[in-house]
Amino acid sequence: MFFTFFHFTNAQSFALEKKAYQLRSQGKFKDALVVFRLLLQLDSANANYLNCVAMLTCKTLHDANSSGNAPIAQYNHCKYLAEKALKLDTNNAESHYALAFSIGVLNEFATKKQQINNAGIMKREIDKCIKLNPKYGAAYHLLGRWYGRLAEFNSVEKLAVKIIYGATLPEATYKAAAEAYEKSILYQPEYILNQYELALIYHKMGKNADAKVWLNHAINSTYSGDDAMQVKASCRKLIGELN
Repeated sequence: MFFTFFHFTNAQSFALEKKAYQLRSQGKFKDALVVFRLLLQLDSANANYLNCVAMLTCKTLHDANSSGNAPIAQYNHCKYLAEKALKLDTNNAESHYALAFSIGVLNEFATKKQQINNAGIMKREIDKCIKLNPKYGAAYHLLGRWYGRLAEFNSVEKLAVKIIYGATLPEATYKAAAEAYEKSILYQPEYILNQYELALIYHKMGKNADAKVWLNHAINSTYSGDDAMQVKASCRKLIGELN
């Protein structure tokens, strides 16, 4: 990272930051991560940079992991960065999202007991994010995953969640998951992963005709982010199962 030896003017730093957000919005997650890591080196106490490095590291590692050997230490570091960002600014919606996202990724490799213990924490952070920014599409995507995962818990596991968190958590259903994904598409219409996840939930609800609509929409999309090929391949695979 020889860039760190150079001094950046405020104008140059602003241009770098603008470029980093532009890359992220285009789905160029790996390139965006490189720039945000550089920005974080220049300003290690910037909550926005901490959030972006945490989220993009989780995203790129998760997308690249096909071996099943999850980089748990790196995911935990992402969680640490998000927690650090929250200490700097508790009213930053992305900080709450970054923490929920890192917990969600860790939960994919956790025991059921750990998933149950994390469920309330994750939901709380998602809710705080949405309260601060009601149009945060990625937060609704994460909320859809939260509902979808808990909907698959058996009755004993659901009871354990209720015992720990009481009436503070809503009932997790596929219908609630679908409603969350619909909002993620409303606020983030170009991101085809939202469409695939909604189609998957529709399939689980037995609404295969609706699922096919969104799968075809995603496949025919011009979205060209880093995960485009992977998501479209998943869409084609699911369509093949529905036909």
